[in-house]
Amino acid sequence: MNFIDTLKSVDLVLSTNEVPLVVGESGIGKTALAKKLAKENNWSLVVIDGNLLKEGEIGGLPTIESYTTTNSNGEKIEKKITVYAVHNKLREIDEEIAKGKSVLLFIDEINRCEHTVQQELMNLILNREINGYKLHDDVKILAAMNPSSKYGSDFDYQVVDMDAAQENRFVWLNMEPDYNQWLNWAMDSGIEQKVIEFISTFPEYLHRINEDDVRATPRSYERVSKSYKVYKEQKDSIPRNVFLNVIKGNVGKVIAEEFISFVESDCSPLISYEDVFSCETLSSSVIEKVKSESHTRLYLSAMNILKTLELNFENDDISENNINRFIDFLKSYPVDLMVGIMKDIKSNYINVYNKAIENEEFVELYFESYSMIRG
Repeated sequence: MNFIDTLKSVDLVLSTNEVPLVVGESGIGKTALAKKLAKENNWSLVVIDGNLLKEGEIGGLPTIESYTTTNSNGEKIEKKITVYAVHNKLREIDEEIAKGKSVLLFIDEINRCEHTVQQELMNLILNREINGYKLHDDVKILAAMNPSSKYGSDFDYQVVDMDAAQENRFVWLNMEPDYNQWLNWAMDSGIEQKVIEFISTFPEYLHRINEDDVRATPRSYERVSKSYKVYKEQKDSIPRNVFLNVIKGNVGKVIAEEFISFVESDCSPLISYEDVFSCETLSSSVIEKVKSESHTRLYLSAMNILKTLELNFENDDISENNINRFIDFLKSYPVDLMVGIMKDIKSNYINVYNKAIENEEFVELYFESYSMIRG
């Protein structure tokens, strides 16, 4: 499943009070999914990384406490009891619950930890308690792990597999990369425009296993974006070969060289919201620029403009003229791309779509264009 389908599936499983287990390669976006889910539901997010835990850590170190009781002769006697300290992550949960918040407990890398740690986490995940500590009813649990060759795929992760009884306690959800959804996420998350354009042009590079080299993942491009931003700002003091070496360390030699060439060969900005809406009518220079742009760059321009329109709707700062202008802009697009963008509007830009379907020209344009593609 792609990111959005996995997100919706997790939400559904959690609503039934079961535990979803997201299975996906490292860097694919499992943590980003947990963050988005928590944000959308106004839950506090607490993350436990199983790979970082040592035996006995999550259960808490034992301490001895004394208490007084009465024996069969009515005499008071002192006894000892073992009490386990609460791990800081569990205390963090209690603090959020005390604030009246619901909590999403995201337990990652459950098959990348020691077997004894895995058993401790299983107590917390499946029994909702560990060494006397019990999870509050307002805590929902999401688990995640890397793929294992046990399940028929060729992966090189060093994992500790669960037994059949443990596996059967989860709802398994397999997550795969989807570059279109990554592009939408990247535009919302402030990823550098050139990085977004690069993946749009070479979608196969979003998640790629490079033989005898660094593996490229969606997470890699977050780091590439940060490095590129610094490089742009300090280009006079950072040598090109230094920047290239940093990119190699994130995505491998071949992709790094492709990225550098891509950045250096194309410096013209995308068509922007201001280009389309700043004049009283759509500028002829914008229309001419559309004719010379690639499908990839035109798609990104449309997505950026639609995000601004959607935001303006939320701020009640939009009119019928805005829709008419955007329609005029779309008319200059290649027919197949125009239809694809119109479908994206319906799926991802609800406010714009609700306004657009009231516009006869928009509806007619869609059906005419669709008919042309169908022949």
